[in-house]
Amino acid sequence: MASKEITLPSGAKVKLKDPELLRVRDRKTVMRAGDKEEGDLAKALALGDAVVAMLVEEWDFDLIIPSVKISSLDELEIKDYDALVEATQEAQKALFPSLAKNDVNETDPKADTANSNG
Repeated sequence: MASKEITLPSGAKVKLKDPELLRVRDRKTVMRAGDKEEGDLAKALALGDAVVAMLVEEWDFDLIIPSVKISSLDELEIKDYDALVEATQEAQKALFPSLAKNDVNETDPKADTANSNG
């Protein structure tokens, strides 16, 4: 599969790497990004940013691509950032298959209902 081009809410175009091309080194890079942060939320955000940075090959923004300068992501409008994160869901599943939502890990064996939050 080739790279995929998406259009963000602002109209900017982004070329994303095919998640099938990811390697173990990519997983390790993402995990190291989380290790640099304190606190669960900061780690989660760093992991998400690392996945986006790994996949963005080109974009229309007048900013350096995030694989070169991760802080470029901080300059995006929230709606564009959120769309980029959403577009990386397939890659997140490829990098961390045991964390992907599925019937096994979505079921709480201690819950007495289907939804353990309610």
